[in-house]
Amino acid sequence: MKGTELFVSIDRSSDSTLSGTIKGVKRDTQMVTIVGLFILTLLAIGKKQGFYSIISLFINIILLIGALNIYVLYNHVSLLAISSIGVVIFTIVSLLLVSGKQEKTYVSIISTLLGTFLSLLIAFVVIHLTDANGLRYEGMEFLTILPQKIFMSQILIGSLGAVMDIAITITSALYELYEKNKTITYRELIKSGKEIGGDIMGAMTNILFFSYISGTIPMILLFLKNGSPLGYTFSMNISLELIRALTGSIGIVLTIPITLYLSALFIYRKGKSL
Repeated sequence: MKGTELFVSIDRSSDSTLSGTIKGVKRDTQMVTIVGLFILTLLAIGKKQGFYSIISLFINIILLIGALNIYVLYNHVSLLAISSIGVVIFTIVSLLLVSGKQEKTYVSIISTLLGTFLSLLIAFVVIHLTDANGLRYEGMEFLTILPQKIFMSQILIGSLGAVMDIAITITSALYELYEKNKTITYRELIKSGKEIGGDIMGAMTNILFFSYISGTIPMILLFLKNGSPLGYTFSMNISLELIRALTGSIGIVLTIPITLYLSALFIYRKGKSL
């Protein structure tokens, strides 16, 4: 197409004519623009916290790439084990950088890890008991390892973001409530926490569902355009994404009471009347 920018490798072996090889289409301009806007917006609104969020994001990207490289180099290492270690590191690094070294951060870390690994355990037990009936791994046929192992790692890492968001939101809210009104009783704090959890639970589960399902839209349209039945199309493309979304939602639901009671326990641990 006219006006398309390209990456070209120039052949300098010949002095008489200029020749080169097209290496690919230059598509990084839009990406750099979006990344730049993201960083500027985060810094403008979040200021110091936004800066730490950017650092946390880049550190986590580097850690993720490093974890995948370790698995590629050492095939005998379990991908789920590497992912589990990565999740722990991601959680600690992200929350410490964003929230700092304070009590509510430690509560959020514990709640996030408990919620994430409990949701993984539930997914593992259900898939094992049902013998993965209904799950379509055809999209992973090109892999040289069992797709189930990769799928469990996807569930683990995919659940982390939503669970972490819930944990830090509820923890911060409860600590703020207590700081504003230190005469608030344990029961009143728990009641307020349940109200907060109930309000954000529905929104987060919907966000998680649409985040996963949106990635399958191109394949769904491709199947439908080629005359595939609706039921077959959805079973082939949505089964794995739906399980990821449901597992993440389970993690969200479990994290709310875990964070709620753990935060209250830490707040009132110094002998204040319950």
